[in-house]
Amino acid sequence: MKLFIFLTLLWFVPFVIFGQHTIDKSKIIKGIVVELENNLPLAYVSIGVVNKSKGTVSDTLGNFTFSIASDNNLDTLQFSLVGYNSFRIAIKDFLNNKSKTVKLTVKVTQLEEVFVQKLNQKSNSEIIGSQSSGKLTQISIHNKTSVDETVGSEMGMIYKTNRQNTILKDFNFYISANNFNIIKFSINIYSLKNGQPDSLINKKQILTTLENFKTGWTKIDLEPFKIRIEKEFIVTIQWVESKMVHKENPITIVPFAVTPFSKHCFVRIASQDKWLKKGMSLSNFVTIAF
Repeated sequence: MKLFIFLTLLWFVPFVIFGQHTIDKSKIIKGIVVELENNLPLAYVSIGVVNKSKGTVSDTLGNFTFSIASDNNLDTLQFSLVGYNSFRIAIKDFLNNKSKTVKLTVKVTQLEEVFVQKLNQKSNSEIIGSQSSGKLTQISIHNKTSVDETVGSEMGMIYKTNRQNTILKDFNFYISANNFNIIKFSINIYSLKNGQPDSLINKKQILTTLENFKTGWTKIDLEPFKIRIEKEFIVTIQWVESKMVHKENPITIVPFAVTPFSKHCFVRIASQDKWLKKGMSLSNFVTIAF
């Protein structure tokens, strides 16, 4: 008889579960994020306490709200979004600011060298990662019964290549169970520094939406983004929005394989939390063109 093992993502981070603060000792962080030049609201901005498991992302109108513990008052908030400069502010200063409006500036990036060879002329391709979708061991994305605490959480894998002039063609991930009508993920590609996710490689936001309780493989076409990668890089999925018509305990489960001596998986519970390296391999893979 097959052994079925079910774990929750937060099981890997026990201090998050057992270190919860009571509601009467919490403070509400609430406001709106806009672009500095035109005051237009910015959707899906990652917002959180730096290196802490408290945070969220802004909604489609730029609004955000989440609670923090009173002893976080001396910590720092960070706001980040692809294509914009990150912004930091002390929590005490944010709470004392009556407007509660955060303005992000567009990031000016230097133009990269343009390849004469077009992407569709690259005839060679290679798949990197796990194409397995076995369900012997599975992991829940959610913290107990809370969807709010899932917003902003992120998980992904390291990929390695020795190919030159390489471009990402697609990214694929597998979900084995899902009771949401709609889930929206942000796909983030990071460079590595000292073995940790560092700067975002993608210059534009990459969003994908799962509808009607979709399970199985989801393929994200990355060719339009012309993302160049070298040696090592990380691709993650970040939960940014969801809709559940019938209120029930959230179910979003992904399969994984245990790899105790090879820690290529990274997770973080909130959008500005510390990255944690885990000995498991998610059912994720990429296709590269060279």
